[in-house]
Amino acid sequence: MSNKSLLIVASLAYDGIETSEHKIERTLGGAGSFICLSVKYFNCNPSIISVVGYDFLNEDLEILKSCGVDISGIEIINDDKTFYWSCIYKNNFKDRITTKTELNVMANFNPVITEKNSTPDILLLGNLHPEIQLNAIKQIKKKPELIILDTMNYWIENFWNTLKEVINKSDLISINDEESEMITGEKDLEKAAKALHKMGPKFVIIKKAADGAELFNFDKRFKSIAFKVDKVVDPTGAGDCFIGGIAGYLTQSKNISFDTIKSAIAYGTSIASYNVENMGTKNLLNLSINDIKTRINKLH
Repeated sequence: MSNKSLLIVASLAYDGIETSEHKIERTLGGAGSFICLSVKYFNCNPSIISVVGYDFLNEDLEILKSCGVDISGIEIINDDKTFYWSCIYKNNFKDRITTKTELNVMANFNPVITEKNSTPDILLLGNLHPEIQLNAIKQIKKKPELIILDTMNYWIENFWNTLKEVINKSDLISINDEESEMITGEKDLEKAAKALHKMGPKFVIIKKAADGAELFNFDKRFKSIAFKVDKVVDPTGAGDCFIGGIAGYLTQSKNISFDTIKSAIAYGTSIASYNVENMGTKNLLNLSINDIKTRINKLH
């Protein structure tokens, strides 16, 4: 059986990150970059739909291409800059202050999904404006086996009506415990998951930071632990690596089920753990599948 096709719709950006020990002004970022670097360990021939500006470096396009990703769906706008975001982490990463958000090319981004990308087996909607996510779904010509949704508090607070429609069309949603409470009003994760199931997704992943994550599938529940790293250097992109690892693993699975998603979570957890040990995407560039499996074995 051939591997499942994966279509990624996600942002590409440059990030500025400051911690108590490090500061970088302009590094490859955006959910799409972390996802691409996370799916490269799986033989899935993924494609990405995104947009960048004239300032996006060729060497960064080559990094994405080296992941085995079809980058022909990346639109390059020649009269505007790439999306830029910067933050400062404080109090041992408990607080993150966004210092700059320059949407630039993302402000007017309308994803265009070509004929060859219009029937993916898995559609991964990275953390994006819900209007972009919904636009992408509407261009898919055949219902994918799995639509994976990632989102965040900003979209929940400001674009709820559209996001609600995207959630309804999704099969798997991945959010953290604070976001699940924002959506459902429930602190109890099991009650929150039940409410989310009623909204559409049959699979719900609720992330709990250092306490791991929980997977729900109606009456089924699975608790996954986090991999305890010696030192967190930069948590940026950890959630994107997590969902990217999950999507990548599922492209190799004959069936998408509660059990295969349980296994996929271990891969996402392992990749995310390596990501947080260095600045930006640096640790992901030279990671091997054996490195990833070593940590999975330790998790088990």
